[in-house]
Amino acid sequence: MKKFDFPVIKKIKIEYFSLYKKADFLDIDLTKNVFCLAGANGLGKSTFITIINYALTGIVKNPNRKFTQYNEIPKFYNQSKGFAATYFDGRISEDNLDLSQVTVEFTVGIYDYSITRGFFEPDELRGFKKTSPDGVIEANESMSHSEINELYKVNFTKDVNLSQFDQFVFLQSYLFTFDETHQLLFWDESLMERVLYLFFGVDANKAKSADRLRKEFNKSDSDARNLQWQITKTRSELNTIKKEMQSIDINDASNIELAETHKSLLEETDELNLAINRAREEIKECDLVISDLSLQASSLRSEYEIIFNKSLKEDVPIEKNPVVINILNELKIRIYSSKDFQDLIDKLVNEINQQRQQSTEEKNNQQYFEELKNIDEKLMEISNNIKTAQSRKDRFIENENVSVDSLKSVGSRIDEIEKDNLEIIQSINSLRDNVQLNAVIKRYEDTISAFVKQKDDAYEKRNKARKELDILEIELNQGFSDAESKFIPTFNNYAKSFLGLNITIGLSNVTKGASLFLDIEDSKRKDSFQLSESQRYFIDIALRMALIELSANSATFLIDTPEGSLDIAYESRAGKMFADFAKSNHKLIMTANINSSQLLLELAHICKDENMKIERMTNWTTLSDVQQQESLRIEEAYQNIENKLNE
Repeated sequence: MKKFDFPVIKKIKIEYFSLYKKADFLDIDLTKNVFCLAGANGLGKSTFITIINYALTGIVKNPNRKFTQYNEIPKFYNQSKGFAATYFDGRISEDNLDLSQVTVEFTVGIYDYSITRGFFEPDELRGFKKTSPDGVIEANESMSHSEINELYKVNFTKDVNLSQFDQFVFLQSYLFTFDETHQLLFWDESLMERVLYLFFGVDANKAKSADRLRKEFNKSDSDARNLQWQITKTRSELNTIKKEMQSIDINDASNIELAETHKSLLEETDELNLAINRAREEIKECDLVISDLSLQASSLRSEYEIIFNKSLKEDVPIEKNPVVINILNELKIRIYSSKDFQDLIDKLVNEINQQRQQSTEEKNNQQYFEELKNIDEKLMEISNNIKTAQSRKDRFIENENVSVDSLKSVGSRIDEIEKDNLEIIQSINSLRDNVQLNAVIKRYEDTISAFVKQKDDAYEKRNKARKELDILEIELNQGFSDAESKFIPTFNNYAKSFLGLNITIGLSNVTKGASLFLDIEDSKRKDSFQLSESQRYFIDIALRMALIELSANSATFLIDTPEGSLDIAYESRAGKMFADFAKSNHKLIMTANINSSQLLLELAHICKDENMKIERMTNWTTLSDVQQQESLRIEEAYQNIENKLNE
């Protein structure tokens, strides 16, 4: 009996996905063993793979981050949710943000699932339905989209036979999908160990424990090494301080007097600097006072001038008032011309009343005199205050100059003493600081002791995690041993059908974690650079196919075909390997370029139309100008593949 029941995708519906310009609604049948979305570069083939994974998991894997940056499955799942919005932004127009959604229909063992997810709702589902022989479970109207998503995750995790939904997200992202990032299992120990525990361990809960223990082991080991570095660094600093103390030796006590003089001069320097700073602050304060008083004086002088001018102003007789004269002249003209002049009469009366009122309000000369006298007194007081502030400023300028001169003199005396006696003075000062140095040494020693304890604790945690991992590794070795009679031949068949060479793999346990080693023609290929790019890619695909076939009766493998790396000699072999996998009761959803590659032709030749569907990208979106120029060749390539399907 197989260990897991992984999803077998039957149909996908994509709505209002703007990148696919020709169709607001795509209803894609995926019931055949092989579905290939074929087309030119840049049209959205890789995006199709991402959409399927997002529908199932609610995440989009960040292509710029490796799994080692997360270092644990739950962290990978939780931190990848937010990238979905970044990925789909730009692929979906603003008008369609709320409308866009994806529905995927699939089976898990005896259960039929249908889920609908909005492209910007990673933690929500808009629809959920699960059909089984016992009945139907589906979302009801009272449930929120988040609650529907939780209902899906709980049911799905149980039916797949995993302990956590994030374990499936991990497997779907790194095992069931070979995407455009080409992140390989074989040469990534952090990925490989987790896959091995899930597939060859006793159960999924043990795999979860292994993930946790590996994280604890790595963290404790890193902490211990970092603490050892801190201990070494701190001890080096402590030894330097001790050597400096041991080098102090004063044989001539008479030099103490010189050191005292030097110390006194330094103290005097400090005092002079304080005096200079104090004087400069006072000078600045005096400048502010003088400026403020000057503004007050200027304002009073303006007021004085206004009042003085008023005191000299004489009353103008009404008959000499220029406004009255102008009104009378205008009045005379209107009378002679027989025009209405009532408005001028009103204006004249108003002007005479205004002049009379102003004359009444005019002050007598005695009042002006009193106001001018009061302003004179204020100006005199301000003038005296300015003189006082200026006198204070001059005094502090003098103090500053004296202090600056004194500072120069003291500085010269210090330089003269230090010129020939600096080492003696420093030694005497160090002796004075011995008490302080002893306290510093004590602090260093306490710090080292604390670091040592923390390091020992970290090693204890590491060793404890290592012991628990050893137990799980024994179980893993046993699980691998039990499965290798089926797993290794399956892998060998896939890999050999591609390479044409004798290949074997085995389980190895190293400090960094459990992994697989690869032998090609009895030569161990430990590092990825020992293989060509196409060999690395398709051996890794063969490994995934073998793991899928070992663990589940039926599953869906998504491949963004790396055909650009293929040598001509391997193109048809890769097509045969894909066909062999599809014939083993598993489904293959893949993308491929439309070119003269033999991969698709060989795959189509083996699978035929009843087992393989070719979907043209040109049905979904439009070609670029450059691609349209080659439209005849593209059509010819499509036709060649379809001919192979129908032979």
